[in-house]
Amino acid sequence: MTRQPKDSAASRPHRFRVTAVEQPALHLTLLRVEPVSGGAFAFRAGQYARVGFDGLRARNLSIACTPGGGSLEFLVRDRPHHDGNLFSRLKAGAMAEIEGPFGSGYLREDHAGPILAAAGGSGIAPVKSIVETALKKGMTQPIHFYFGVRDEPDLYLEAHFEELARKHKNLRFVPVLSEAANPRARRTGLVGEAVAADLPKLAGFKAYVFGPPAMVRSTVGMLRSLGVAAADIHTDDEGVT
Repeated sequence: MTRQPKDSAASRPHRFRVTAVEQPALHLTLLRVEPVSGGAFAFRAGQYARVGFDGLRARNLSIACTPGGGSLEFLVRDRPHHDGNLFSRLKAGAMAEIEGPFGSGYLREDHAGPILAAAGGSGIAPVKSIVETALKKGMTQPIHFYFGVRDEPDLYLEAHFEELARKHKNLRFVPVLSEAANPRARRTGLVGEAVAADLPKLAGFKAYVFGPPAMVRSTVGMLRSLGVAAADIHTDDEGVT
């Protein structure tokens, strides 16, 4: 069920135009939009917006780009029983009304200690924003990014993050497949299990966790058992759609 933002009355709508529609993975649509009216859309890395495309029900979508630019980027999971496949339904030139930003799972730029980022599926959108922003801001502490998907067809942006890791020695990117058809070729299992195997002591870390509710709950539980303080775990408490 799509939730209503708690402070929607405090936000004003911005009008955007879709400039690009791509399909980076099965059941996932990448959308880029440019502002038409409403002024600059300010947000923090890791936050989300409420987006209503013309003719479709509005939904809450995490922002996948870094703050400060005019355009916005979203990675949208298909909902077959709601708005179907956006890749086939939306075209360049379509209009969108965007409200926000919302969410408390944003990057804490004043944190100087190590960072653990964990994403499942389309939860990579806010983590992409967080990781790219941290690097752009010159944050030099270790950043460990674990990305969990079911199998190879669901794995996307791998080359992008591998290239970032080559350029920034403090970034480590680890894809994890939970239902790998060829388990010998990849790291397999659950994201939380992979983190526990690699980083058994996480006291002093800031953690950012986004993805399906079950994945978030299990990963947060694992992080707590590994020493991450509850106040240092940041996520979207209510989830986006």
